[in-house]
Formats: sequence, structure tokens, C-alpha cells
Amino acid sequence: MEVACVLIPDSALADPLAAAELTERAARALEGIGAAVESERVGEAYFALDGLRGLYEGEGDGVLAPARAAVGPEARIGVERTRFGAWLAAREHRSPAPVSALIPWVGLPEREAAGLVETLRRLGVETLDKLAALSPGQVADRFGPTGLRALRLARGEDSPLRPRHPHEELEAEVELPEGAAGGQLDRALELLVDRLLAAPQRKGRTVLGLRLGALLEGGGSWSADQGLNRPTASARSLRTVLAPHLEKLPGPVASLRLRAVGLGAALGDQLELSIRGKEDRRRRLGEAVREVRATQGAEALLQLLPLDSASRLPERRAVLTPAAGR
Repeated sequence: MEVACVLIPDSALADPLAAAELTERAARALEGIGAAVESERVGEAYFALDGLRGLYEGEGDGVLAPARAAVGPEARIGVERTRFGAWLAAREHRSPAPVSALIPWVGLPEREAAGLVETLRRLGVETLDKLAALSPGQVADRFGPTGLRALRLARGEDSPLRPRHPHEELEAEVELPEGAAGGQLDRALELLVDRLLAAPQRKGRTVLGLRLGALLEGGGSWSADQGLNRPTASARSLRTVLAPHLEKLPGPVASLRLRAVGLGAALGDQLELSIRGKEDRRRRLGEAVREVRATQGAEALLQLLPLDSASRLPERRAVLTPAAGR
């Protein structure tokens, strides 16, 4: 099996939000030509060439031609038997490659990985071929499981690709008044979650993961990924896991963006033995909301979301947003 690695140019990776967007677009473009794509690190995407040979006749460059056309001329593509080898080829490392190439791959924080590489150098192991010549016992005695991982990479051993499941675009964005902070950010997050869950393309499915992003007033951007312990479509649960990220914003924010990075199956109806009082009214109201949205569309029901009650401008005091299903 041959693996292709697509690298986004380093010059495009300085802005974390833009880098994540470029990586996602590249992965979707490759999926558009039939490739099964693994993309777990920003700026990188991997796919097996074997799957494309059945769709596009030819070998080598002939098979890669549609991939190059999909991701654009600035992206670099390398091909080898493993994802690490393909990454080295895309980086155009000369053979033998230096052991420093292992730093992003050994599963350690960058400083610890650099320490491992420096120790190898001090022992005279400066290239991957010298590392590959060592025995597993020698490496394990000195470096443990991490060293064995590095040895397997140097020997061209790797696990199979883990292609992701393509998903539909699902995101929401809200612009903020100048100097928005505190409660205004909390309200904006509530608005984002409601808009995301009310999007028609969600089709009732649960959310598997989220990416919260921000465009900063001073220029640049910020983003944070949030995995979920279990698939959910609960607005309250999503707000709860996302709220702590607002405290990590590096500066004043011009807009917030929320994207679902994975969608699961739709939630089934859960029957209850007895529902009384407020719970009964909430259940019946929820059923009415779902029925109206199903017949009239996601924008048919709106709710008033307060933003800044002290603002002199009426349009900043509150905003109408689609009523999220709860």
C-alpha cells in the first residue's frame, strides 16, 4: 500500500483558525475525488493511493493528478509506504533523514521530544537509518515505549490509516459589538449554540465534537477544539462544555464562530413512566416546537436573546435567534 501526505504550506499555518479552515477544506476536496482521508493534525491530510487507482486509471503522477488539482498547487504531496514516510517525502527531507524529524511523531510534548532527539544525537544516532539499525532491546532499555515507537517509525513500520467519516458543513457565526466581554460573550455563546442546533442540515443528529473560534479585534484569530464524552444535541450540555473556553480568549473579539466537527446518529425518543407538572408542560411544548419546525422550517420559531440591556442602541440590547430544540 502507498500512502500520500498532503501538507498545507507553513506560511498558511501561523493563524490557528485559518489553518484549521484550510486543513478542513483540503480534506473535503480530497474526499470529493473519492479519497478516504485521515486528518488528525492541522496542516496535514493522508490518504491511500490504492483506493484511487480503481477510480482513476494510471500509476504514480497519473493517480495523484486529481489530488493535486483538488488541493491546489501550493500544497505539497509526498508518497511512501507509511504516513511518516509520506510526510518526510512531502517535507523533502534528504535521505538519510535526521532524527529531529521524529519530534512531531513520537507522541511527546515538543520539549520532551526534543530532549529525546538530543540524547540520541549524543549517543551518535543522528539519522533515522542509524536508529533503524539498533535492536529493540537496546532502544527499550534506554528510552522505553517512546523509543520503540521511534524505532518503528525509523524502520518504516506504522499502523493502518484511520480515515474519517465525511460530514456535512455545520457552523454558526455571530458578530459582537466593540468591546464585548463578560455576560455579552456568554449570551453570544448561547446564540451560537442555538443557531448550530437549529441548522436544517443537522437533521436531528447529535454532535460529536466542536470547534469554537474567534476573530480578534486587533487582527488574527483563536480557536479551541472540544470533544464530547458522548454524542448530544442538548443546548445546555454544549454551552456547559464550551463556556470555560471563553476565559481563554487572548483579547477583544470581533466575532465568534462555532463548528460541529462531527455528527452522530439522531437521538431516539426516550419514553418516561410518568411526567407531571412543569415537566409535562415542557414535554408538550417541546413536541409542539418540533412539529412547527418540521412543517414550517427551522426559522419559523424564534426566541428573544438578551445581549446588552444597558446599550443605547436597541439592536444591541437583544437579538432574535432560532429556538433550539431542547
